[in-house]
Formats: sequence, structure tokens, C-alpha cells
Amino acid sequence: MTIMHRCLRLVAAFGIFLAFPAALLAQATYDAMYVQGRVNELPGKKPGKLDVADATALQFTWDKGTWKVPYTQIKTVYVSLSRRSAMVEAFGLPGAAIGEAKARKLLLSLNLTDESGTNRNCVFFLHGPAAPEFWKILEAKTGRLIFESEEARKAARVVE
Repeated sequence: MTIMHRCLRLVAAFGIFLAFPAALLAQATYDAMYVQGRVNELPGKKPGKLDVADATALQFTWDKGTWKVPYTQIKTVYVSLSRRSAMVEAFGLPGAAIGEAKARKLLLSLNLTDESGTNRNCVFFLHGPAAPEFWKILEAKTGRLIFESEEARKAARVVE
């Protein structure tokens, strides 16, 4: 084997080595948007990323900032689906036909206690399914993860 072949193998192996941590990191983040709650530091309806990779705090990062909450301050982690439109509930398909029906959205609600002891809550709209590792890491670090229903569990792509 020539020196050139050995160098190419070394570069390929090194590339895989570098790609592996990046793949793990990608599984620890989730595209999300803060939609409501009592956390003034968070911007309303700004897309960003929820990140569980930090050892001590859940992090939400958007284009102009970052918000962190220590896992020890999170009292409840609740995953649910948004409710169907009242028009669809009342009129079925005709309601859907006039544009009132939308796909149900996956929501992550956090109840937490801040540094001053004040109870706060925040709700994030989650864009699409997360890697199962996201939920495993979040549950392991908070000790809490409740799904509203089996339908919410399936929407989050969590399989037991």
C-alpha cells in the first residue's frame, strides 16, 4: 500500500471520527418556537432550537439570544397536541373545506421555578419529530416527561 493510500484512509477515518459527535449533537436539539408563557426573557413566536446537550441546563437559542433553565428548576415536562379547530369540531369536513382545519401541532410545556422561587411556565411549538434521543436525554436530566396521550407520544416519535 502506498503512502498516498494510507493518507487517504487516515483522512477518511478522521472525517468519520469528527462526524460522529456532530451526529450526536444534532440528536440533542429540536427546532422549536416559544408561543406562550410567563418567561419574559423569551421572544414570542421566534423560531429557534431547544438543546438538551448541556449537562446542567435546557437551552433555547434564537437568532438574537439564548435562554437557559437549569434542569433542577424544571418541575414538569408535558408533551401534548394542539386542539382541533372549533369549526372542524362543529361542522366536520365543511369546516375543513373553509380552511379552518390545520394539522395538530406538537407542544412542549415546561413548568419551572426560577431563582426567586416564582413558578413560571412556557410552551414551545415543536417543528416536526425529534430524534428519540432528545426525549430520552430530557427525561434523564429532568426526571420528568409526561405525554398527554398515546397520540402525542406517536407524534413525538417516542416508541416504548
